[in-house]
Amino acid sequence: MTDNVSKFISILLLFPSVQLWADSAVLAAGDMWRAEAVYETLPGVSRVEPGYVSQLAATGSSWREVPPRRQAVRIDYDPVKVGYGDLLNVFWQLVDGRDGEGQYCNRGLAFAPALLPKDDYQWRLAQVSLTRWQALHGRPSRVALWPQSRFTPAPEMEDWAARHPWRFGFYARRCGGWPVELTPEP
Repeated sequence: MTDNVSKFISILLLFPSVQLWADSAVLAAGDMWRAEAVYETLPGVSRVEPGYVSQLAATGSSWREVPPRRQAVRIDYDPVKVGYGDLLNVFWQLVDGRDGEGQYCNRGLAFAPALLPKDDYQWRLAQVSLTRWQALHGRPSRVALWPQSRFTPAPEMEDWAARHPWRFGFYARRCGGWPVELTPEP
């Protein structure tokens, strides 16, 4: 037993930046590049990957995939430094919860916001977050809430924002909802 403990400690000493308690979340917050740019600034977030999720439709007691795909980001984070609730707080600052037809100048279901919890814990937090938004705004939210579906990373060639930061900034400002001023949760 002590031999295994000493091996574990030596691994930690050799690789101090290793995250032992990493978690991930997938959120569809409209434009994947905008979401990527904002989530990358959060302390505790180790990686943000833009991509797509298939939409899900309820069929009785199960879910099935339907086209088109929604733009989303997969966020790898350290839950000790930033929690799923913090990621949801940023999500609500990124999206217009009243608009289920797209976000700002990006129209269509590919840009419609959705919460995609991967387990019961994330599902409960997403429900609370959605209910809280509706109570604060006095109206129903148009943000979808369904189980996490298959995430497909965007091809490298589609990482337009990283390749053209000046053009992305111009586009994002003209589109609306940019820059995002993150505020602490009330």
